[in-house]
Amino acid sequence: MRGTVSQQVDTRRVIAQRVIDRPVTIQRVVMLCWCLWLAIWSSPAAALMASNLDLLTQATDDAVRVALSRVQITSGQDGWQTPLLLESQDEHDANWLVEQLLVEQLLAAGLPITTRSEGVAEDAPRLAYRIVDLGITGRGRLLSGAVERRCHVTIGLHFSNQGELVGVGEAKAVVADRIPGRQLEALQHSSHKFADTNLEKRSWERFAEPIIVTTVLGSLIYLFFSNR
Repeated sequence: MRGTVSQQVDTRRVIAQRVIDRPVTIQRVVMLCWCLWLAIWSSPAAALMASNLDLLTQATDDAVRVALSRVQITSGQDGWQTPLLLESQDEHDANWLVEQLLVEQLLAAGLPITTRSEGVAEDAPRLAYRIVDLGITGRGRLLSGAVERRCHVTIGLHFSNQGELVGVGEAKAVVADRIPGRQLEALQHSSHKFADTNLEKRSWERFAEPIIVTTVLGSLIYLFFSNR
């Protein structure tokens, strides 16, 4: 009988001790998760990814190449004795980029070109370009902290000769990648606003983010007062 009573007392002590130790276990788990999250978030970044301007250049180069392939640029009667005039149809901050890429590809094709309209005859061959669409959108990943960048560029070309429209071409190019969210500001170009990332946020993230922040803060407050 005494042995039975003693065993019951010991069992109650073990149960009581487990109840006492349970908050400590919860604290350890919460603290471990919090430390792991901080370690992942604050770990030093690897080498920087391609900048926004690099991404735009790649997409624009692809769009220009495809658009040129859809325009039949033929020489006049003088056999390209008159240089091909490059001109923009609309004002855009990124016109210089499109013009530079057009110059590179046309020169590589062996065509004589000029970008100065002074002294050029009205019936001279002309290649007019227009930026239909150009920009970068970003979509953040809440748990990983990564940002998915999507660069989209659409270029339109009009080729005319002897005062008549000869060919029209338009092409769209899309380049996408994923970068660490902490690199987003560093990869943008301060002097070229058209290369900034338009960061989108999913509708469900607007509700999930406050919940996560509240949970983390609540865990920290719980740990602070439970250890006093």
